[in-house]
Amino acid sequence: MYKLIKPVLFSMDPEKAHHFVSGSLVRATKFGLIRKAFHSSYSYDHPTLKRTVFGIEFKNPVGLAAGFDKNAEMVDALSNLGFGFIEIG
Repeated sequence: MYKLIKPVLFSMDPEKAHHFVSGSLVRATKFGLIRKAFHSSYSYDHPTLKRTVFGIEFKNPVGLAAGFDKNAEMVDALSNLGFGFIEIG
């Protein structure tokens, strides 16, 4: 599927592509079955991945940096993609 959609996304203005993908992700994860499929496909829990930093426990060290979800519109959707943490803003 990525091979099909990549040329379309790369031909778009970056900001429009970002809005298209983020909107699609939010809409798709409103359906329980799709949300569960994303979670089971992209989340991975293993004790060796857990990290504790300044007393905060993270399920893994891979996080999403600020700037991707500037308005905190995708928090629920992104939480199903396996990130150990998501920085909003």
